Amino acid sequence: MITAKHIPWEPIGTLPEDRKDGRRLLLWEVDLPVIGRWDSDREGWEHPESMHILEEVTYWADINPPV
Repeated sequence: MITAKHIPWEPIGTLPEDRKDGRRLLLWEVDLPVIGRWDSDREGWEHPESMHILEEVTYWADINPPV
């Protein structure tokens, strides 16, 4: 079983600018992992389905396909 502690989380301040291209990332908001993407028009992280702005993102990780 994979848990959140086995994901290579990085502080959001270390996110490379090239990741803000609309791709989906795994984000940590408050106390939960969420899928999100950068919205350059609103200059913030959003949930890609609900378009809800994620306000307290503290960590990020790439979403990698299964191997």
